[in-house]
Amino acid sequence: MQQGAGMRITKVVTAVAPFTRGTSLDDTRISTPMGVFPRHAERRSSWRGPGADLIWVLVRTDDSEVWGIGQSRGGRVTEALILEHLAGLLHGRDPLAISERVAELDRATQPYAAGGIASMGIAAVELALWDLAARAAGLPLVRLLGGSESDVPYYLTVPDHSLFDVLEPELIARARTVKIPARFGPADGRSAITRVIADLEATRERVPEHVPLSIDCFMSWDAEFARRVVHCASDLGLDWIEEPLHPLDVDGHRMLRTTLPARVASGEHVFTLREGRRLVEAGCVDVAQFDVTWCGGLEVARTLGRQAVDAGMLFAPHAAGLQPWATHLVNAFGPGAWLEVLVGVDGTAEVPTVRDGPGVGIDPAQVGLA
Repeated sequence: MQQGAGMRITKVVTAVAPFTRGTSLDDTRISTPMGVFPRHAERRSSWRGPGADLIWVLVRTDDSEVWGIGQSRGGRVTEALILEHLAGLLHGRDPLAISERVAELDRATQPYAAGGIASMGIAAVELALWDLAARAAGLPLVRLLGGSESDVPYYLTVPDHSLFDVLEPELIARARTVKIPARFGPADGRSAITRVIADLEATRERVPEHVPLSIDCFMSWDAEFARRVVHCASDLGLDWIEEPLHPLDVDGHRMLRTTLPARVASGEHVFTLREGRRLVEAGCVDVAQFDVTWCGGLEVARTLGRQAVDAGMLFAPHAAGLQPWATHLVNAFGPGAWLEVLVGVDGTAEVPTVRDGPGVGIDPAQVGLA
């Protein structure tokens, strides 16, 4: 039964948690845009600051049984925006009028510039409101979105080669592609391409031939470097190269997409509806990876994902397997959407499913919000 008639928001609570801080992955080499500075080339954690930390948001109402949880990144920075500004705009308002709440927050954050932390803060609140709305309706979020639980295709992201030693072979065998991070890029000198190919070859030895490979370039390559890697990897079963360029480099992406035999994936670091539409409408990608916790929320990701699929692209939201809102969205989406399953620092991975309870299935105590 629908709850919440006349319901109002009474409180916004936050909690910050490290994402991978203090783990071996923080000391792993990965090619990033910061790699042009030698002191940041060897350790991915040397420059990230609070940007990688999770921010959890709990929206409470005057109905003690109806609340919702959302999430984004940006740690204390995003938390300050939410508590010092957005929470005041939410207090006393109708939580079920999600579009109205988001439109108000979007306009209120314009002084901070569109995208980035503003989009992350709005996304965290918006996801909490979707969870809340599903709880008020007594439904899992997937059903509120018009879908139902189903087996959905997934791909596997393996952040470090050592994790292949403990991964379940069946998990790898059923993946649509296995993706590794690029450890080297143009900033690493003349041997970088050889070293990238060596990493792909080592991965190929551990992944069955029927499962294609992909590589995440984290916006740190250029067009020529990407072309040379794809050419040298022609016999390794390469599916896509991810974020070879900055997502706002529309011309560069479009050129790569039309000239490379491998697919081009991007959209993870798109922070607004306008940026995402530009990427899709310009025909820049084969795989659209809009992140529900970064792009402004579930509705922005759903809109962009539908536009991408209608244009013949694949919709594979970034980190969807770690984000229950995205897992519910992919389950509700139907054909043309994949889950990303990220292997944890301990080598474990699980293809998530949606449960039958209301909302997305997170309890406040699980994430430090009790």
